[in-house]
Amino acid sequence: MSDIPWAVAWYGQRQCVWLTLKCTPDANDPNAHEDFFAINDYQKPISLLYLTPQTMDAKFLTQWIRAGEQSWGSFILEGMVKKKVPDYFPLSESQAGWLPEQLVLTDWPRWRKTP
Repeated sequence: MSDIPWAVAWYGQRQCVWLTLKCTPDANDPNAHEDFFAINDYQKPISLLYLTPQTMDAKFLTQWIRAGEQSWGSFILEGMVKKKVPDYFPLSESQAGWLPEQLVLTDWPRWRKTP
């Protein structure tokens, strides 16, 4: 899943789905299927999340705060404040050095550790 799925598909030669409107389900609207888990749990497992500066450098107030608790902005803020991926999110592995410009999360450690 990415905010630039065409580039991931082209350069990474992998299927990629567009970033959903919300990160987590909306408790007030259980019929809405606009979140990460609607795809990951019911359609096809997502093994990588790639967010570029297009999302990471969004307007703080209008695109992160006002977007609500289920937004990707809220997810990013929570991760940056706590310095770890929230416990409820299934993708928790990352490579050092990407933040704050980009965010890459995977389902298992895909990078070799240098000796």
